[in-house]
Amino acid sequence: MFNNYEKNIEARKSIIAILYQMAKSDNSVANIELVYLNKVAKNIGLDPIDVEEVINHPEDFPLVAPSEAGERMTILYYLLFMMRVDGIIKEREEKLVYEAGFRLGFNEKLVYDLIHVMKTYLNKELPPEAMLEQIRKHLN
Repeated sequence: MFNNYEKNIEARKSIIAILYQMAKSDNSVANIELVYLNKVAKNIGLDPIDVEEVINHPEDFPLVAPSEAGERMTILYYLLFMMRVDGIIKEREEKLVYEAGFRLGFNEKLVYDLIHVMKTYLNKELPPEAMLEQIRKHLN
């Protein structure tokens, strides 16, 4: 995943920046949000020093949309899961997901439907099929 991103560390940092902005959108960052942020950073090949740099200056790393649809969808998934990781979904978080979804090139209705799934399964196990069902609905 993120083959083109491997060459562009700034693009990978932009993912962490938007996730961090999501986490701090309610003026505090929960421990679980930091755990999730660091897990994503590790998954995309960033080390703790990179994460620290992004946390200190998230505005220096605007979201860079990958050219591949699968990579863009992965970023959207990261955002959706960050939105729900603390067990609370706030309006500001939803707005950030909508804005990022638009910048990533996704249909507004798809983003709305994915947020709805997140709200429906908030504090419950999220069946993978629930997300895929929404995506399939918008592919037709």
